[in-house]
Amino acid sequence: MSHQIKLFKNISPDKHSSFDDSTFFPIQTHSNNIIEIITGEENIDNSDGLITSKDNTFSLGVKTADCAAICFYDESSYGIIHAGWRGLVNGIVEKMLEKFTSPEVLVSPLLIEFEIQKDDCYEQIVNKFGEKYFSIIEQDDNPKIVFQFSKCLQSLLPANTVFDSQDTFSDPSLASWRRDNTHGRNLTIISN
Repeated sequence: MSHQIKLFKNISPDKHSSFDDSTFFPIQTHSNNIIEIITGEENIDNSDGLITSKDNTFSLGVKTADCAAICFYDESSYGIIHAGWRGLVNGIVEKMLEKFTSPEVLVSPLLIEFEIQKDDCYEQIVNKFGEKYFSIIEQDDNPKIVFQFSKCLQSLLPANTVFDSQDTFSDPSLASWRRDNTHGRNLTIISN
């Protein structure tokens, strides 16, 4: 079984639509909605994941700029999700894993960890995962709370998951919203 996974780095918004009609990008909303692509006519609004049968020739993609693109495949299906902290809290990873039997999983470049405030975002993460993925960094008498996004993802995915080692914040060739407040996006695409 062979699947192609491609990463296009820091693509400007005017280039997002330059792919052929068999390549699908959901209208991402940080949800846990996953759409199965059967005919290519499905409504992919308000979704952050796509899945299709290995018998199809569709290319499935997501756009990221610090969140993770996570590719899944097994002997019968392949799919992709866009997962940031909201997706983690809303269970998109677990929801996609339920659709596979012993999947191979690849995680794109992502923001490995990031500073977070003690606000609603923090509370939602703590309510789901506890405080084990947070660290405190003392800096000039101003402690900063850091969410270890990559470690949290690792806890949800199979042990054999392959993580790309590139960090979107520290690699200037990758789009990073937290670094540049950019409109550019990293596009990850999986195809049969």
